Amino acid sequence: MALSRNLKLVLLSLLIIISFSSYFLYSSNNYKMLSKREINNFIKDKRESNLSILKEENVKSKPDPHTLILYKDNTKLGTYILTKGRQGIEEYKGVEVPIDKTLPIQVTGSLSGVPYLGIYITNNKLIQEGKYIEMEFEDGTKVRKKISLDQKGYILSEKTTPEVPRESVQVSVIKDSQVLYTNEY
Repeated sequence: MALSRNLKLVLLSLLIIISFSSYFLYSSNNYKMLSKREINNFIKDKRESNLSILKEENVKSKPDPHTLILYKDNTKLGTYILTKGRQGIEEYKGVEVPIDKTLPIQVTGSLSGVPYLGIYITNNKLIQEGKYIEMEFEDGTKVRKKISLDQKGYILSEKTTPEVPRESVQVSVIKDSQVLYTNEY
């Protein structure tokens, strides 16, 4: 009788352990990076709907890797956030802003979660003379990308969720140590 009772306790313990393990295994999102082919298929579909894709970038953050896509159409600039989980690829539309060609730089994005900016440079002088586009937060954290003559769209991402929420960001175009343009968003 004692062996039977001990066996029941062992089986009950195993059942509880398996139940908890299954719950945590299947309840976590387990996001994965999108393949280049998956990104290209998404971009192809969007181009067919008259969107211009300016830039795409994989963000390899530990808890939730995702892909950011910066786009524009005739009237607005925006982003898509793509994730790949158990249910397949999910797309989320980020912030859209109206295009104002009088501004030298247009910015869209989010400072919550994993902060990112989609930047569209409309001023050709900034593209030709600038060496870097940079975002800098209040705590001095910086993310910088090299400017290319044939590229107007850039995605800057911090890659991780900061410990302190971001309130604002300063965007600058830099040539050597000279700031050609700066604005706070």
